[in-house]
Amino acid sequence: MINEMQNVGFLCHYVFGNGSAQYVFLDVGNDGCVSLNGPLSFSVETSAHVCASCNGMLLFSYNCSGDNLLSFHVFNISAHQCVSLPQLPYITPRIITHGLAFDGLHYQVVLVFSSPQGEEASTSSGSAGGHGGGGVIEMEIFSSETGKWRHHTTMIPLPPYLPKLSTPPLFSNGSIHWELGGYLLVYNIQSAHSELLQLPNHSQNWSWRSMTFGQCLWESDGRVHYCYTDYQGIQTWVLMNRQDHDYYSNNYNHDRQKFKWKLAHTVPHQILLSQNPDIFLRLGQTHHDFSEWKPYYISPYASLEDSQIMYLRLPGIFAAYNLRTGTLKEVCNYSFPNTNFYCCSFFPVVYCQKGNAEMGNIRSDGERGAVINLPVADVLLLSQNSKAKGCSSSDS
Repeated sequence: MINEMQNVGFLCHYVFGNGSAQYVFLDVGNDGCVSLNGPLSFSVETSAHVCASCNGMLLFSYNCSGDNLLSFHVFNISAHQCVSLPQLPYITPRIITHGLAFDGLHYQVVLVFSSPQGEEASTSSGSAGGHGGGGVIEMEIFSSETGKWRHHTTMIPLPPYLPKLSTPPLFSNGSIHWELGGYLLVYNIQSAHSELLQLPNHSQNWSWRSMTFGQCLWESDGRVHYCYTDYQGIQTWVLMNRQDHDYYSNNYNHDRQKFKWKLAHTVPHQILLSQNPDIFLRLGQTHHDFSEWKPYYISPYASLEDSQIMYLRLPGIFAAYNLRTGTLKEVCNYSFPNTNFYCCSFFPVVYCQKGNAEMGNIRSDGERGAVINLPVADVLLLSQNSKAKGCSSSDS
């Protein structure tokens, strides 16, 4: 949940062709409009992958040696301070996904990976992603309180098919949530309890109508929401809690084990296009590949808790869709070479409003509501030799 001392925004990760990158922060107002937060934004000469965000902290991974061994770093957004975690080279080839949990005092980093049995089974079966088809889900968990990794075996069988998806994890109600091959993997930080829940779009029989695109997770009103695009439109589901199950059990023939989700809302593609013809006409004129609508052109990314605004990415733009009015408003655009409009990724973030001695007060630059153009020309290059802005060892 967001408190009054935190800002809500987005991190835009823009990757250039030479491997450098910009990390641009956008503040979000109550009306859904955004503004550039210059003091927080920075550039780097070598791009690092954004794995997760949680309560003002970011988890980065970086292939520093070129031999597929990943290093992980936790970055404090407001302080621009970074901590490098001890490496775990033996599990790098088997990592499936990552997670971050921060309670305001200590953080935990969770690496989810496959057991050796799962790796062997998936290799022999040719499973996509190289992880499904046998074995169990295992975890390595780093705690900032102890400064050490610990191993955890969940005893949950790996789903048979694990495509490589880029759905960011969600920390909500004390648990990290991951989308995992048609399931939701939930790990509670305090109890170390894990469970695997079937997602509402899970399908045993593949067909072109069962395909989904641009999945995302978010929290609203203390509830976990799962959103995706399919051939019909944008679908948003809510993970049911005990009160929901009690209500349905009292009024219907309800199976608590089978039915875990309820539909929150649907935005049909035809309605989205018909209510916002100008923006889609302009996209068709600007990008030749957009002349005919395809459902994978649109990806949901997040939703604001109180304003009923959903954020969507389309080719070359990031837009706010108002669920009440049905209007789509461009808030950010980005150039992309040829047809590679995935050069820019967006991540919902929260961070403290207070600045520190070096950064000063964290504030937005420019007029709120103006469209932000990426990449930003004057974003500061992050000095890797600076004590405040570089990465320090977790042992120090």
